[in-house]
Amino acid sequence: MLMTGMDNHQVGMGTLVETVTEKMRSYPGYSMRWKADQATIARRLSQVGYQTYVTGKWGIGEAGANLPNRFGFDRSYVMDATGGSNYDKTPYLPGYNNVDWFEDGQPITLPDDYYSSRSLVDKMIKYIDSGDSNKPFFAFLSLQALHIPVQVPTSYIDAYNGVFDAGWDVMRKARLQRAIEFGLVPPTTKLAPSPATHRAWEALTPEEQRRAAREMQVNAGMMTAADEQVGRLLAHLNARGELENTIVILTSDNGAEAAVTKFEGFAGLVVGGIELIEGFDTSLENLGQRGSLTSIGPEWASVSSAPFNLYKFYSSEGGIRVPLIISGPGIKASGILDAPVHVADLVPTILDAAGVAYDPDTFFGRSAFPMLTGQADRSRTQDEGFGFEVSGNAAFYRGQWKITRLAPPLGDADWRLYNLSVDPGETTDVSAANRELFESMQAEYRSYVKEVGVFELGPDDSAFKQLFKKVATKAFHKYWPYALGVILASAATLYVVFRIIRSFVQWVADRKRLVRKGL
Repeated sequence: MLMTGMDNHQVGMGTLVETVTEKMRSYPGYSMRWKADQATIARRLSQVGYQTYVTGKWGIGEAGANLPNRFGFDRSYVMDATGGSNYDKTPYLPGYNNVDWFEDGQPITLPDDYYSSRSLVDKMIKYIDSGDSNKPFFAFLSLQALHIPVQVPTSYIDAYNGVFDAGWDVMRKARLQRAIEFGLVPPTTKLAPSPATHRAWEALTPEEQRRAAREMQVNAGMMTAADEQVGRLLAHLNARGELENTIVILTSDNGAEAAVTKFEGFAGLVVGGIELIEGFDTSLENLGQRGSLTSIGPEWASVSSAPFNLYKFYSSEGGIRVPLIISGPGIKASGILDAPVHVADLVPTILDAAGVAYDPDTFFGRSAFPMLTGQADRSRTQDEGFGFEVSGNAAFYRGQWKITRLAPPLGDADWRLYNLSVDPGETTDVSAANRELFESMQAEYRSYVKEVGVFELGPDDSAFKQLFKKVATKAFHKYWPYALGVILASAATLYVVFRIIRSFVQWVADRKRLVRKGL
């Protein structure tokens, strides 16, 4: 959506490639491949003389199928995967052999001193400096921060010693108060109850608390390192005399990452075996370092998303409302704007800012440029709505109102209505008191589904189940020789132990016979 200005289903990316099923692939919205003539922001800008660059995380559809060099980018240095190590090409998902990196469409290796935020900015600066200074450029810096695994040099982690020791229960409430004080949400905002699966901070042992606090320190340190690198890029543009003539957009792709990397019981044994095979070091001392596999988990993710409900993969505000900061020539320094902006709106917004003509009806998104320049209060009227859907998680917005459907495991797939102007934490379902509005918005959502080509999941379908199935299948194909080896080694060990015990029993029996015979 960020690259095309279209809804994800309209460009064949209805869900993540890891969760798409064969049945879904028969629908246009789930092909996982762009059409050859797919118009992107890079292609549109290059046609009017812009130089176009991208560095960082790409991961659009099938690996290698939709690389940026085929869709308007002059220079590209990208990881074409959902994620990977910040130090090398190590994958984070079990069963995968490596992470695919490409420069200008060609497979590449990473330098030995690679660290994602620094190296991606290095490459972007190189592209900008090697370009034609007389021509404008469009640069898309797609950082790996803060995607799992969170990693950063130790000095950044230690800078946050003690900051998270109070734990997630206390800090989630503190985040709510800070958001209210900053004017990010209304004073009426409340926190939704934490899911029953979340652990209480006080229920953790002191050692578990130390580890959890350290994991969040890694997360914060990685953000600080990314912040520094963004600042370095802007300072470089300033030194070139180009910053004042550059529009800068800073945003995130979705809510906080809630994945876990530590398990208990049988699952813990399996994951521990995989970590041993892959050479991961998940010790407390190595969190965030090379060879680590660090994540913050759902409890800290709910802090990062606070005061909104839940996090990544859900259509609650915690899963899809993210920061958006825009500055540059023609942009009014207006502070916080309380108006909805869809990620697909950024393409027509950029085209407007660049003075590039286009047909507004060709986009799902709507330009926010008039709002940014102070010529309008919002990019959509109060009665104009828009929808979201990924893997059964869905939402539809109309002015201050939002209907939301959360899929399992943390949702029940029922629709609810919220008044975001007073309840952005989505704590009070007001559908019963606004039945006509509720039903009208559901009808609009159904029209959206038909318009963009959503494949509606059945009651037994689950993106999480599909993801687990795919990862488990890959893991089985990769690790079955190791499992077989363990089984054979265990069987051999048992056999040897059996022979030893049998020999000992036989020796004891022989000794008894000799004693009876007086020998």
